[in-house]
Amino acid sequence: MNENKKTAAPMSWVTTWGTAEENFVATPEGMPRPLADTTVRQIVRVTTAGDEMKLRLSNRYGKSDVTIRSLHAARQIKADQSTIDLSTDTVVRVSGSEEISIPAGKVIETDPFRLSVRALDNVAITAYFGAAPGTVDEMTGHRGARATTYQVSGNEVSAETFTSPATTTSWYFLSDISLLSPAGSKAVICFGDSITDGFGTDWAVPGKRPDTYARWADFFARRLQENESTKHISVVNMGIGANSILGSWPTDAGRDRFERDLLGHDGAEYCILLFGVNDLLSLSDTGKYDRLIPEYQKMVSLCHENGIKIYGAPILPFGKSQDHTEAAEEVRTKINDWMRSPDSHMDGIIDFESALADPADPKNILHKYAPLDGLHPYDGYETMANVIDLKMFV
Repeated sequence: MNENKKTAAPMSWVTTWGTAEENFVATPEGMPRPLADTTVRQIVRVTTAGDEMKLRLSNRYGKSDVTIRSLHAARQIKADQSTIDLSTDTVVRVSGSEEISIPAGKVIETDPFRLSVRALDNVAITAYFGAAPGTVDEMTGHRGARATTYQVSGNEVSAETFTSPATTTSWYFLSDISLLSPAGSKAVICFGDSITDGFGTDWAVPGKRPDTYARWADFFARRLQENESTKHISVVNMGIGANSILGSWPTDAGRDRFERDLLGHDGAEYCILLFGVNDLLSLSDTGKYDRLIPEYQKMVSLCHENGIKIYGAPILPFGKSQDHTEAAEEVRTKINDWMRSPDSHMDGIIDFESALADPADPKNILHKYAPLDGLHPYDGYETMANVIDLKMFV
């Protein structure tokens, strides 16, 4: 036996990209054409590097099985085009089969496959659909992709470029990508609402467009990759626009989806919690504080029970929003004070609030960050990412 022979470092699966599953709202933008007998190319951005990956496909909210006749993965050439690098085009299978069935109400995992990606590469996941829901309200996916999805008729899974595709900015049935990663690799779960989901980085705001990857979590992922000691950290965005802790629109309430969105990914060891503003909109009294704090406490406990550090991000000010009230401001202040106190048992604070608040009137976000509605700091997302202390993730 050669005593000088080195043992290969252990590898483990760590999620490099993910999105929060929701039950689709029935809008024309949600699905340009029925899915059956069409090819859909979805674009995602991985946050770490690797050579072997696997996907999770979800039909959690579906009422019928979904059939994918062929599923491929490849690197995208340019962020706002359907073109792929054909030399990387790879068939994806489940239990060795190219035809895949996603049962109603279930989440499945593909077989691992070889596809080398660099951190912050865009990956095209292309599916040729067989049986699929004919209406949007049976869909599992994510409305706020902030990236263009392309759809054409027939089987075009290996087409280099789609010709005259229909487009949308939603994801369908794709919930998670994991990479076989070096020992010590970890994922950060960013749990939140539209501010984490990236409202304002695409068509919702004049002059903005999709495919720019300008959420605060995107800027955070770039910072992690620019720092040698944090390149092993991936970022998983679990934001859902309009979602709240207690309310069930547009999908499960935050308190009900937290466990799934925290633990349903590989290698999660950190959570950034920026959540609760939608529970405060148009608030008429302060009694909600006593209903919200126990839910935050459950989230902290769940993280700690599973060896996950949780960093609290105090709720951002929204004094110039049409939905601001004095009661809302009082509850927001009390929640933030609790979050910063030892009683919260947070492992640390990420102070987006102080970075964005108007020093002259702290109940407001500085106008330059949220000029549209005083609530969504779409011009402040990079500022938010820049205040995160990367030492919290070493």
